[in-house]
Amino acid sequence: MGRGKIEIKRIDNATSRQVTFSKRRNGLLKKARELSVLCDAEVAVIIFSSTGRLFEYTSSSMSTILERYSKCPQRQYMETLPNLESDYWSQKMTKLKEDLELLQNRERHMMGEDIASLTLESLWQLEQQLDTGFSRIRSRKDELLMEQLEEIKKKEHDLEDENKILCKRLADLEEITRETTRPFPILHDVESSKTTDNFSLQDVESRQHNLLESFRESSSSQISLQLRLYVHGESMSEQDSDANTEADRCWD
Repeated sequence: MGRGKIEIKRIDNATSRQVTFSKRRNGLLKKARELSVLCDAEVAVIIFSSTGRLFEYTSSSMSTILERYSKCPQRQYMETLPNLESDYWSQKMTKLKEDLELLQNRERHMMGEDIASLTLESLWQLEQQLDTGFSRIRSRKDELLMEQLEEIKKKEHDLEDENKILCKRLADLEEITRETTRPFPILHDVESSKTTDNFSLQDVESRQHNLLESFRESSSSQISLQLRLYVHGESMSEQDSDANTEADRCWD
C-alpha cells in the first residue's frame, strides 16, 4: 500500500520537524552527489538549519563554484529578468485596459449613447456598421426560421405517416373484430328464428285445435239440427197419419 500524500506546510512539533529535516537533508545531499557523479556536473549545496547550523556539499571546491557562479552572465540576465517580466506585464495590462475602454465606448455608441462627440464620418461609419449588423441578424433570423419551418414540415410528414399507419391498424382491428363477432348475430338470428318457428308452430297447432273444436261443435250442431228435423218430421208424419185416419173415418 502506497504512502499517503503529505501536505507541504511547516511542522509545528519541534521533534518531528527536526527528524524530517535530517531525513530530507540527507536525501538532498545524496541526490546532489549522485547528480555530480552520473552527469559529471559541478554541484554545490548550502543548507542552514533553523538553529543556524551549516550543512554543505560540493563536488569540487566551494569557492571555485561560487566564483564561477558570480561571474556567470546568465546570472546577470536572471537578476534583470524579474524587472523585464514586470515591465512586460505592465505594458500588457495597459494595452488591455485601452482595448477594454475602446470596446465599452463602441458599445455605448452602438446603443446611441455618448455620440455627441462623434464626427460626421464616425457617425457614418457607425451607421454602416449597424446596417451591416442588422443585415446579418435578419439573415441569421431567416435561416433559423427556415430551419424551424423545415423541421415542422418534417414532423408534419412523420405525423401523417404515423396517422396512416394507425388508420390501417384500426381498420385491420375493426375487420378482425367484425370477423370475430360475426357468428354471434347468426346464432342470435338462429335462436330468434327458432323462437319464431316455435311460436308459429304453436300458433298453427292452436289454430288447428280451434278449427277442430269448431268443426266438432258445428258437426254436433248439424247432428242436433238433423235430429230435431227428423223428430219434427216424424211428428208431422204422425199428425198427417192421424189426420188421414180421421178423414177416412169421416168418409166412412
